Amino acid sequence: MALIHGYTIYPSARKHEVVAEKELSKEIPTDAYQWLQFDLNDPETTSTIRSLEGLDELFVEALLKEATRPRMSISNDDMLIILRGVNLAEGADPEDMVAVRLLISKNRIISCQRRGIWSVNDVAEQIELGQAPKTVGHFLVFLCERLIFRMGDVMEDIEEASAEIEEQVLDNEEHDYRIEIHNLRRQIIQLKRFLIPQRDALLKIQLEKTSWISSKQQLRFREITDQLLRYIEMLDAARDMGTVSQETLYNRQNEQMNKRMYVLSIVAAFFLPLGFFTGLLGVNLAGIPIAENPLAFSWFILLLLVILGFQFWLFKRNKWL
Repeated sequence: MALIHGYTIYPSARKHEVVAEKELSKEIPTDAYQWLQFDLNDPETTSTIRSLEGLDELFVEALLKEATRPRMSISNDDMLIILRGVNLAEGADPEDMVAVRLLISKNRIISCQRRGIWSVNDVAEQIELGQAPKTVGHFLVFLCERLIFRMGDVMEDIEEASAEIEEQVLDNEEHDYRIEIHNLRRQIIQLKRFLIPQRDALLKIQLEKTSWISSKQQLRFREITDQLLRYIEMLDAARDMGTVSQETLYNRQNEQMNKRMYVLSIVAAFFLPLGFFTGLLGVNLAGIPIAENPLAFSWFILLLLVILGFQFWLFKRNKWL
């Protein structure tokens, strides 16, 4: 079915009526507002939404787009707002954020989804319990609050993971944490890709004027935006801690490499003069001193040991060892 949820809500009477697909053309009562939630995976959804009267064509096109990013636009007191919520489905990655598309007028809310999201289900549960939002503006506030609230645990997990990686990098020099740091930074990048424009969309709600959003509700949007800003700051802090951990790993690897290169250089320096003498005396030319003496080889070894000892003393004196 194209229609997932359909409700006509009577705030003053504190009741609601379920709307069936065949009743979508009915006029909305003056003392009520309507919420219609559609499934974009159903091929009939596009034609069903286009058949509804009074919708801005440009907004409908934006609502039905294949790919979306958070945004907010207002035209003739109608609002198009696209938000994202973390994916809390079992086995899913939270950073694979789910889009919530809304086309809102004074007495009607049209929302669409390709994947289910808990925040929208929270609204449906409130309506079924007889605690529906009193106005369209209250509906939008409640939905945004649930979207931001659902992000809390994910953001705290990321912050804790970054702090734990930083601590482990300092304490455990044996393990290479580059994969963990890479996964953490990738997760942060994917979240911020949508949270930054979502912050801008929520800020724009506070500035734009509509007849169905009260000043009190705009103050609540300010609190919602502040909470989202706090989450973005948490992501920035986690990213910075990941950068520090990565730099610590690189510095440690460079230090280890420098130590190995230093040892190899010292070994090469010790054997350089020895190699020179052995090469010089190995040319097999006449006139090599004491070549005929049976103790010549022993004297030569002793000479090399003396040179080696002198090098060791010289390196120690200059603090190269």
